Amino acid sequence: MIRLAIGLLLIILPVAEIAVLIKTGQLIGIWQTIALVIGMGLVGLMVLSQQSYTAFNQTLQAMSEGRPPLAPVLDGLFLMLAGTLLLLPGLISDAAALVLLIPPVRRAIAGWAVRRILASPYVHFETDGDADRSGGPRPPHGTRPGEGPIIEGEFERMGERPPPGTPDDRRRLT
Repeated sequence: MIRLAIGLLLIILPVAEIAVLIKTGQLIGIWQTIALVIGMGLVGLMVLSQQSYTAFNQTLQAMSEGRPPLAPVLDGLFLMLAGTLLLLPGLISDAAALVLLIPPVRRAIAGWAVRRILASPYVHFETDGDADRSGGPRPPHGTRPGEGPIIEGEFERMGERPPPGTPDDRRRLT
């Protein structure tokens, strides 16, 4: 269903963009319409170039302060999306980009997107009680740490001295 919606959007949006450009050209003139599209493209380039550095710096600042960088990353992502939409030739995409440039609207859309992702049945986040803090591989879902398969084997530590009093240590001393 979602593929069908995306496919229809990819067909309908360019046709709608062309229709709006033709109607705008009839209302304000062809050269003014071309200048408007080129000007919005230049604004999009400026937004992309400025916001990529700003989002990166805000992310680094949040991480250095010990905060999760989700808000600055999402803010930067939507600002870059707005810049990309401004680069596309068309007035509908420019209007959508201008809406994304409004901070409260951008944050509301980001909040909605995060809620949708968290509510998705395909996404599973572990709570602190389930997390393995050792940094090692986690057991399969539904098992507790230490209940996984047991793998028997032998190992040898290379480059370490044996503890004092072992037979290998006494041979070295004599």
